[in-house]
Amino acid sequence: MPSLIDLHMHSSVSDGILPPRAVIALAAARGVKVLSLTDHDTTAGLDEAAHGAHEHGLELVTGVEISATWRGRGIHVLGYAIDPTAPALAAGLERTRDLRRERARAIVMRLKRHALPGDELYELAAGGADVVTRTHLARALVARGLVQDPAEAYKRWLGHGCPGHVPANFCALAEVVGWIVASGGYAAVAHPLRYQFSAGTRRTFLSEFKAAGGVGIEVVTGGQSPTQVEAAMGLALRVGLDGSIGSDFHDPAIPWNPPGRLANLPACLQPIWMRPGFPQGAASIR
Repeated sequence: MPSLIDLHMHSSVSDGILPPRAVIALAAARGVKVLSLTDHDTTAGLDEAAHGAHEHGLELVTGVEISATWRGRGIHVLGYAIDPTAPALAAGLERTRDLRRERARAIVMRLKRHALPGDELYELAAGGADVVTRTHLARALVARGLVQDPAEAYKRWLGHGCPGHVPANFCALAEVVGWIVASGGYAAVAHPLRYQFSAGTRRTFLSEFKAAGGVGIEVVTGGQSPTQVEAAMGLALRVGLDGSIGSDFHDPAIPWNPPGRLANLPACLQPIWMRPGFPQGAASIR
């Protein structure tokens, strides 16, 4: 039976396609009962999401996905049951959005050196958005007719080793975890197997994350195989972290991570949503 909980979803407030209310409506239609809107580096969609959750009878976990850096590598940290108004968190997210804009401008400067319309691409990507991501730049390249789809944009221009690649320049992992903890929330590592780490480095990373105040790891996420779920479960048990699950939904046209199709969290793990501050209805969900 698919899980009734989804703690990793994105809206058009960051790099998703649907506005927050539509994300909630889709999740409700697919049988989700408890969810978290975790837009990249912003909580601006949470009020609209709360209204949508009320309309559809869902329970909403206040959330965010924050970009961080660990030993020079980009990491994504999920914050759950946060207070969006907490000063340290609000200031940290504003700083992270500034760093994203700086990175986007650096990327388009590199693209201009290859005769691409960098200024136009930046304007298309920003489009009045609060958060400017590489996904926005990839879509701008598609809109300008320079590539066929976002995958080609990353392969030709934006990915590691490509002409427009600029390394992540976000705040340190421990600092980011501190913002979440200071807001009364819980920090969990998003999609831990996507980072290009050796097995030993991954364990070191998770141990340092826990030492900084992190408590969870996303064990089940969209597009994973059973083998990957088992590997993530082993990491959670070895390091002593709670388990979380989330689709990482962005776009209804993408078939591999829709809401409402996640496997259940393995029974041997403590669900992060059993902690104080999560909706009461979450406690009965595995």
